[in-house]
Amino acid sequence: DSIDYMVTAKEKISILKTEYLRLKELDKRFKDFWLYLESLMDIKGAREEIRQKKVIPQEKLFEKLGL
Repeated sequence: DSIDYMVTAKEKISILKTEYLRLKELDKRFKDFWLYLESLMDIKGAREEIRQKKVIPQEKLFEKLGL
């Protein structure tokens, strides 16, 4: 029966401190990787905008703003 495999949020499990620290480190590495991946996606998007001429150089922006 599938109910036997369900775990409620109120139940707790015990793990060794070393395992907890390892899982915490793994979580940190995953977050770091996710931030890295987001940065790569942002860079890729910016490069695509440049290829499609959707951006203008900073100097031209300053000229248009009168700076």
